[in-house]
Amino acid sequence: MGTFGTGPFSSDGAMDFLEELAERPPERRGPALARMFLFVKDNPELLWREFFPDEVVAAAAVVAATLPGGQQFDERLEALVEHDLVSDVRLAAPAPDLASAALQALTFVAGPGGPWLQGWTSDADAAEARETVAVLSRVLALDGGAPE
Repeated sequence: MGTFGTGPFSSDGAMDFLEELAERPPERRGPALARMFLFVKDNPELLWREFFPDEVVAAAAVVAATLPGGQQFDERLEALVEHDLVSDVRLAAPAPDLASAALQALTFVAGPGGPWLQGWTSDADAAEARETVAVLSRVLALDGGAPE
């Protein structure tokens, strides 16, 4: 049984995704995230086979970490690096051009009724997961030009 928490980087799947992304040079991470978000949009039927909700949430948080209001995600990534839990995966530059695509992918996997919000074992965990998604969504919507 793997670890699964309410934060965007709090699962084994998210950490594995971050390690894969960290293997790329910093300037190639943004394009890799863009491809992922497009793949999620174009292939929703492949959820649970080719991509997983916790990977998408982590990817959206990597983008949010570069945006105004996303400092808490950047700080969490920095803490993971400092504690040798993951290699530095942060993007080389702010990525406002990815915000809209990240928000669409996040909404698919973690919007109302989305799979990332299902199956929490306590009301407190469910509330924390919803808050994680709400904060991520606000950061991505503001920089992606979408109305709040």
